[in-house]
Amino acid sequence: MKIASPLIALASLVAIACGGAATTATSPTPTATPTQTVTPTAAPTAVAGSATWNVSNTSKVTVKVREQLVGVNLPSDAVLAATGGTGSFTVNPDGSFSADSKVTFELSTLSSDQRDRDNFVKQDTLQVRQFPTATFVPTQATGLVLPIAANSELKFTLAGKMTIHGVTKDVTFDVVATREGTQLKATATANPTWKFGDFGMRAPAVPFRVVSVNDEIRVIVELVATGASA
Repeated sequence: MKIASPLIALASLVAIACGGAATTATSPTPTATPTQTVTPTAAPTAVAGSATWNVSNTSKVTVKVREQLVGVNLPSDAVLAATGGTGSFTVNPDGSFSADSKVTFELSTLSSDQRDRDNFVKQDTLQVRQFPTATFVPTQATGLVLPIAANSELKFTLAGKMTIHGVTKDVTFDVVATREGTQLKATATANPTWKFGDFGMRAPAVPFRVVSVNDEIRVIVELVATGASA
């Protein structure tokens, strides 16, 4: 599926000192000022056969948590969605990703069918003013074969590091993806699911409104990305 390009090489510094010329009786020849020459930083080199994709802002992440509300007989899912993904990723033929691959969502866009729930989750649970984004850095796609053939369905496992609420955790997703021309569409389902404590958060608790909230977070990412033509 997804992500962007390799790390830069180190630049070396070479100092060249110039000596002074002989003087005459009338006016001395000034000593040349020492100069420094810096070797230009080498540009990142792409791995042969790698594929780079840019994340579209039509991408979406959906979060589901089971809750029991006051005055309701049966539990139901609280469903919140965030839109407007950004970032890029470069995937190599061996399934690894370049170090600068990253996908980010603004958590301020999270919304559900209840504004009070949205405000509570963003302000109390996620603390979006302090931690405004959710960021995923992919590291390995297992079962993905490059190049990605057009009009074919792909199924693979994606591993990486997810940062939410200032906490980074290793996570995995089950991915189903298709490519149509320059566009890649993928549905990534977190497996295993997450717990609030995984990211240093507490399950929402709202007296007189919510009886209980299951400590299980189900996450589905609907990623849309564009890349080079086939």
